[in-house]
Amino acid sequence: MQVRGSEAVDPHFGMSLLLVEKTAAGLLWAYNAAHLQALHDYATASLRESTGIANGSMFSRLPQWMKLARNRVLLQKATARLIAKANAIL
Repeated sequence: MQVRGSEAVDPHFGMSLLLVEKTAAGLLWAYNAAHLQALHDYATASLRESTGIANGSMFSRLPQWMKLARNRVLLQKATARLIAKANAIL
C-alpha cells in the first residue's frame, strides 16, 4: 500500500483502496474481503503462533502496531468497522 496525498492506493495499479480505516495506532487497510477476514481472524486469535520461518507469512510482515498485544482490541474494532463497510459496499 502506498499513500498518495491523503488516500491509500494500490502500489501496482494506482487505484484508491476502499477498505481503509484510520486508527490511533496506524492505518488499517485491506485489498478485499478475504484479506480483511484474515486480518480479523489474526486480531481475534487467542494464540498467535509463528511458523518459525522468518517472513514466511503475511502476518510476519504486518506493521509492529498490529502485532502488539496492547493494540489487540483496537485492531479488532477497526476490522469489525471495515467488515461492516465491506458488507455495505458489496
